Amino acid sequence: MSNAIDISVVIAAWNAEDFILTAINSALSQEGVSVEVIVVDDASTDNTCNVVESIIDSRVKLLRSEANGGPGAARNIGFDAAKGTWIAVLDSDDSMSQNRLKNMLGAAPAKADVLIDNFCELSSNGILSKPFYSHTELPLGRLNLSFLIETNLVFTGVKSTGYVKPLFKNEFVKKHSIKYWPEVKIGEDYYFLASCLAQGANAEVLNEAGYVYTVRDGSISSKLEIEHIDKLLNFDKKFIREYHLSDLETSALKIRNKNLKRAFHYLVLIEQIKARRILSALLNIICNLPSALLLILPIKKRLLFWK
Repeated sequence: MSNAIDISVVIAAWNAEDFILTAINSALSQEGVSVEVIVVDDASTDNTCNVVESIIDSRVKLLRSEANGGPGAARNIGFDAAKGTWIAVLDSDDSMSQNRLKNMLGAAPAKADVLIDNFCELSSNGILSKPFYSHTELPLGRLNLSFLIETNLVFTGVKSTGYVKPLFKNEFVKKHSIKYWPEVKIGEDYYFLASCLAQGANAEVLNEAGYVYTVRDGSISSKLEIEHIDKLLNFDKKFIREYHLSDLETSALKIRNKNLKRAFHYLVLIEQIKARRILSALLNIICNLPSALLLILPIKKRLLFWK
């Protein structure tokens, strides 16, 4: 594996003509490291490919997927083609600060397989937030699988650690044949990182915050639906089948399973109330009281809005 390239930046793109230039330019502008930018077009129906091809820079490579397979399938194509020592995942509507990759490599422990930094959010009106996680929510140092699992819950006050965009050691990923699960359209980053940890990766959380996450209305990650929760429950079953887990990791998965089932019944209850299926809703409340207690969430949201 060639070491001439420090980092391969993989960008999965689908109908991203309006914003992908920002993502690509932020990767090309990285200081102090050598990069290649691999854009995998996931069968876009707009001018995404034309925009990418308009960039006159030999470091940019465009790969075209024959059919739309989702972000995981597109990233697998990019990872397979990556030649860098490290691989960075960059969403097509996000960006990176100019020194992000240099700072991360500079702070990396010698035997690290995965490097994780904090991120900031860019609002629709152009305001950049403070780092998303506190050191309590994402502790510096070694990240273990049980902590990743137990901090990936829904409808709680816990900030999901599944949002992080790590750097992965190319050699480690390919040695262990770790792939994104193409069927996963929400939570794909979580399962990939979890797979790395299950394979014994040394993952280090660094005191850096160079990734910029763009907040967009209507993104799949901003609105959970019943089918999403149902799929997550099934993907967790697949994860258990794929890997031999410790007692601590198994306990964490039981907590997550309970959390996801609570969310599932809550979303079903919301649909029952909207459809005025009163008897079904009452039966759901009786059988799943913890889920019914989540009804306070939309009330809190409205109170905060009016405040």
